[in-house]
Amino acid sequence: MLAQSTLIFHELIQSPAMNLAATMTQSALKWPHKTALVFEGRRWTYGQWNSWVNQAASAFAQSGVVKGDRVAFFTYNLPEQITGFYAVMKLGAIPVPINYRLAPNEVKYIIEDCGAKMLVFEETLRDPVMAIKDQLKIEKLIYIGAKSQADEIRFDDFVAAGQDQEPQVQVGWHDPALIMYTSGTTGRPKGVVRSHLAEIVGSMTMAVEVGFRHEDVILHNKPLFHIAQFHLQLMPFIQIGGTNVLTRGFDVHETLSLVEAERITVLHGVPTQMVMLVATDLSQYDLSSLRCGFYGGQTLADDVTRKCMALFPDYFGNIYGSTEALAVTVCDYRRRPEKLGSVGQAAVNMEVRVIRNDSVDPNQVCSAGEIGQLIARGPTLFTEYWGLPDKTAETLRNGWYFSGDAAVADSEGFITVMGRMDHTIKSGGENIHPSEIENILFEHPGVA
Repeated sequence: MLAQSTLIFHELIQSPAMNLAATMTQSALKWPHKTALVFEGRRWTYGQWNSWVNQAASAFAQSGVVKGDRVAFFTYNLPEQITGFYAVMKLGAIPVPINYRLAPNEVKYIIEDCGAKMLVFEETLRDPVMAIKDQLKIEKLIYIGAKSQADEIRFDDFVAAGQDQEPQVQVGWHDPALIMYTSGTTGRPKGVVRSHLAEIVGSMTMAVEVGFRHEDVILHNKPLFHIAQFHLQLMPFIQIGGTNVLTRGFDVHETLSLVEAERITVLHGVPTQMVMLVATDLSQYDLSSLRCGFYGGQTLADDVTRKCMALFPDYFGNIYGSTEALAVTVCDYRRRPEKLGSVGQAAVNMEVRVIRNDSVDPNQVCSAGEIGQLIARGPTLFTEYWGLPDKTAETLRNGWYFSGDAAVADSEGFITVMGRMDHTIKSGGENIHPSEIENILFEHPGVA
């Protein structure tokens, strides 16, 4: 293993430029024997995982994938999926994760819009792929499963042809690392182009704000086509050499059983999942390993938040962010329990303001208690919307990201997000936001 580490180090220092995928290489160098990935009874150390990634990168390169090419991934959470992501990024090519809940025509749109050179998919999603396969202008179909068809190549066979060597490709900080498609609230999905630098800074922002540790074990049970699981959890854990336990999706019993079996220390959930967790008979499980939890995306009732805080002794917080900006604000409820419901203050390296609804001037800041639009700037912002310069210019103005979210700040600068600006209800000359109605319903004794 010493010889292998020496080889990795030699290849790393000769690498033309650092980038997001190099964090995998660095972790393999620092902690080659540390458990990196766990999935359905299988385990990989960082040394083993990096070798697999290098083999996959070599295979993609041999098949003609070069810097700037796009490779689409249409799978549930799988080790092959993540391995493919990092392999493609080591070549300076761009992985494009696709939401597995989309209809075939929507999948087709994304593949065509980004101009994907290859598509990696799995058996569970064969039907939607077969519905559009003959219409796709891709060079290769790579299949994850046991029974490939004539025009497909199995992922394992594809990777087996590669070599375990670090790719020597010039990939820089500002080159595109990924394209993440987001539907937003209207229109077709938009391809959010994110750079290697923005990803690495965003990754470390999460590690600092939430307090991730090298010794931590995290459970990834939400889709990796979303930023919450991929960018804000998986990436930082690879960067710090933590242990990643992966499942195909979310199941309450599986989640709690894995916390006990794998001694999970860090757990994230969307609000509906947190509600399901605390509604379960938790006495059946040993959850004593948990120390750090967080959520984001929607409102969580105060009583549910308090129950969650009891499960996570070190940290329980609310993270507000977006595909375009990653983590924007953070609120640690253990430190500030009087701020339940707030998304907190600006995250590390970010600047946040709430400006007047009718303004595009970042200096038109609202007074405390006045509802306006949340805007943010910092090194984690996206580069552009793929092929949509007008939409990019509308959203990125003079270095500021205009989120389209209605928000209000209190006298201490703690922000509460009210909902989307275009979801505002007009009544009697007043603006009413959906979250205000939700909060009233949460407090009503007739609502369970």
